[in-house]
Amino acid sequence: MASTRVQLVPLERDEEVREASRGAPMPFPALELPPARRPGWPTLAALAMACGIVAIALGTWAFVAETTSSPDPTRSAADERSLALLTDARAERYPFRGAAGRITLVVGEGNAALLALDGLGAPPPGAAYAVWVVPRASAVPLAAGTFDAAERVVELTRPVPTGARVGVTLERSPAPERPSRTLRLVAVRDGS
Repeated sequence: MASTRVQLVPLERDEEVREASRGAPMPFPALELPPARRPGWPTLAALAMACGIVAIALGTWAFVAETTSSPDPTRSAADERSLALLTDARAERYPFRGAAGRITLVVGEGNAALLALDGLGAPPPGAAYAVWVVPRASAVPLAAGTFDAAERVVELTRPVPTGARVGVTLERSPAPERPSRTLRLVAVRDGS
């Protein structure tokens, strides 16, 4: 077997190489900020105008939102009464004779009544439909309201007692105190 020789060479130190030492804090020079500037009057005027425009826009938005979202309180109460009467299972319903199913009398508690309209034609210009209540044992019609065909539900201003007749006529606006023609569209509330 051949022998291998290992020769050690001494390591020479270079004078420029130093061993690592603990780091020492190095102070940085002070940072100098530019002097504070105040905004000039054109900048302030532009900011004031922008704030004014934003305030006007927010005010307009709030006004429009309020007027479109809050219903008229009187209209709301009438709608509530009409809806309650229409959905009442005990309410009596009478179709108008001669109206081809386009007008129905609905009578609820306390003889409160309304007309439910479905596809009734619009009255001619200067005219309106008038509702009349004729109590039992009377021949005198009493005015109970006016309407045009745009409405789907018409609340009557008079109660409709048992045995009364309710008629609708076409009258000139404003409607007279008595009908100008014979009641042809009629619903009769049955007597019990």
